[in-house]
Amino acid sequence: MVMKLRPPTTEEATQLGNKTLISFIYPAINKDLVQQLANQQATVFAMDCIPRTLSRGQTYDALSSQANIAGYRAVIEAANEFGRFFAGQMTAAGKVPPAKVLVLGTGVAGLAAIQTAKNMGAIVRAFDVRSRQMIQAHGVFESFLFSVHSLM
Repeated sequence: MVMKLRPPTTEEATQLGNKTLISFIYPAINKDLVQQLANQQATVFAMDCIPRTLSRGQTYDALSSQANIAGYRAVIEAANEFGRFFAGQMTAAGKVPPAKVLVLGTGVAGLAAIQTAKNMGAIVRAFDVRSRQMIQAHGVFESFLFSVHSLM
């Protein structure tokens, strides 16, 4: 059994043979890959074809779970590059203001990034062109940057 996040390349699929693959496949885009795997008699679980819901009753929500991790990790990586703490600090040498973080997009990954940055003490602002996302995400973060499109 092989588990992989991204669809396998042609060479990787050849190495798989007739084994079992659990991966994102995107069959509508990767028709040649699907045909190759079928010809090899491989058993494939396409994680991207499992229904995506926001219900806790559905345990197989691979897209949201991976996006959640990506949003969290994006803030951790940004904090590493930032060079100082996200939270404001009061030191003997003076006051260091908190970091200001802008999150573009308030989908699953964006909301995870917003919450992670807030938990680290940053001042968080978010932007999304979808007004529905703005309504759903309201209250999770300090401020939302509006665009002309989001007000229409």
